[in-house]
Amino acid sequence: MKALVVCKHSHEQNHPDIHKLIEKSCDKVAYAWKDTLTKKELEEMDLIISIGGDGTALSASHFNENKPLLAVNSSPETSIGALTTINLNQLQEKLEEIKQNKYQIELLERIEVQINNKQIEHLALNDVFIASEKAYHISKYKIIFKDREETQRSSGLIFSTGTGSTAWFHSAGGKPFSPQEKFIKMITREPYCGKSQCSTSFQNLQISENEEITIIPSVKSVLAIDSIREYLLNPDDKVTIKISKHPLKRIV
Repeated sequence: MKALVVCKHSHEQNHPDIHKLIEKSCDKVAYAWKDTLTKKELEEMDLIISIGGDGTALSASHFNENKPLLAVNSSPETSIGALTTINLNQLQEKLEEIKQNKYQIELLERIEVQINNKQIEHLALNDVFIASEKAYHISKYKIIFKDREETQRSSGLIFSTGTGSTAWFHSAGGKPFSPQEKFIKMITREPYCGKSQCSTSFQNLQISENEEITIIPSVKSVLAIDSIREYLLNPDDKVTIKISKHPLKRIV
């Protein structure tokens, strides 16, 4: 079994006893830092192990199309660990279950994004956010969905999976839903209508499987994947968002 361990900090300084345990349980072990992880590092690996908190688990998931992910909370006293499934003191037992193929996987739906018809590398586990490049400026954009168009101004758009629906999406007024639901929900943050009566109909949308939604900003904007990875958008760039064909395989 070949494992990639994604750490919050450099592995030489982060839990050396835990790394010895993993190296004893696996035939081959490689290490990566969450902030510099690349897709190439996942190649030929059988298992991805994240050691940290939710941010580390999210980073470990972004390039991962089909490898099972074991998300370990290294600091349960300070980390919420909503995405992690075990603590460090449970790792040895879980690794033994994995070696014996006696583990279960939970599928978590994700979001994929295209910018100007080119798919970006990162898959979003929680959410995708689009807004003006400067947070204190109003966002201006066009939405195209189901052959309808609408121009909006707001403080940004949140596209959420069920996994992310209990976080930012919920704080913005969205209703949580199951991580296994095969749809995405979008919410418009603070829609702005000026002096005219607000008539926007695309404020709360559901993008089901085999559907897609297009956003075309009219100002310089930013697209954020799980509040970690950022892409800058120019006016008239075409952003296409839909549910991914690659749900995350999280070991439970």
